Amino acid sequence: MKTQPIIAQACFLAVVLLLTGCGDSSVEAAAPGDIVVTELMPESGVGESQWLELHNSTETAINLQGCEIRNTQEQAFTITDRLIIETQQYAVIATKDPTAGFISQPNLFELPPAGGISLTCNDNLIDKMTYQIGASTIAAAARSWQLVPGSNNAQENDNEKNWCYTILVKDYMVEERRFATPGKANPLCESVMPYVSYNDQASVLIKGIDWDATLKVAEAEFARELSTSELPIWAIRDQIITPEVAAKIAVLYFDNIDMLYGTKTFLVLDWNHAVWHLSWAISNLYRNGDSAVKKELQLAYEDAVTRPETLERRNYIAIDHIRNDVVVMGDIHTAAHTRMKQLIVAPGNPDYLQSFEDYQNNARSLFTLKTVHVVYKLKTFFEALF
Repeated sequence: MKTQPIIAQACFLAVVLLLTGCGDSSVEAAAPGDIVVTELMPESGVGESQWLELHNSTETAINLQGCEIRNTQEQAFTITDRLIIETQQYAVIATKDPTAGFISQPNLFELPPAGGISLTCNDNLIDKMTYQIGASTIAAAARSWQLVPGSNNAQENDNEKNWCYTILVKDYMVEERRFATPGKANPLCESVMPYVSYNDQASVLIKGIDWDATLKVAEAEFARELSTSELPIWAIRDQIITPEVAAKIAVLYFDNIDMLYGTKTFLVLDWNHAVWHLSWAISNLYRNGDSAVKKELQLAYEDAVTRPETLERRNYIAIDHIRNDVVVMGDIHTAAHTRMKQLIVAPGNPDYLQSFEDYQNNARSLFTLKTVHVVYKLKTFFEALF
């Protein structure tokens, strides 16, 4: 009979960060589905930290003493000490300190690049899941495998479609070029957004675009000098274009890219967002284009790939979108999808503008935009107070 290695049974609390105190609430033993695995950082390099995150999905504090965690490599450990996770809170089990404040202990438990994890208490299976590490990108050495928001239960985390890789935002960088949110609620990630495609141009093509009229919309938006002025070019970044259209877009890029740095924030969209999205647009158009299109966009592309380093924020995700081998396409999220329909002219396609005049008649005035922004700022201010 094969012997199963039992790792670190005696001193489990030395390697677990309990994120909340015991409190005054009653404490219960775990029942199936009460505790859910919500995030993992598998092995991504020699000496790099590994961890898994457990979430108490119930309204009662739960004690995991006596429970066993096992991986598909036949490694396991038993929680021999009292370990309480308060209601709707987290505990992180780590092989090495992933962030300041985490207690580290090397060689606790291996999380290989792909596999599975199970949690058993009193011979009852509480939760299990499978995972795989994401390939490194030009911006990230590793990203954690995380459960999408709103799926913190044992049924939802069985569905692989509810798992994704942590988005490349500096706030989520826990170590050099490693992105995760251990011990915190998981953020929304890109791959599960409704209008995103990867290396799949056919899935995002729009029928019947009037290129002259759409580029007039782009010129009009750039003339307004807003932090959203780049969006008409971003909206068409995945389309098939001619060399003539590419040449016009290159001129628009060089005429306006530096202007975007001085634009004022609208809602949450600032100059960082504008520069990132215009550079991303040029990169996609270049990478998807034929040799003639690439020739017209060459100088713009060479400039665009340098822009992420000029950003004060969002630079990691910008690097990934602009310079990675994977071409990220589509409108990404619902708000962008709605806005793109107001910027692309495609006569006969009822989802989009029918003419440039249609755009002019429906464009919001600068006064209206300022009013919307002021109302938004007041709303967020009072929400923060209360």
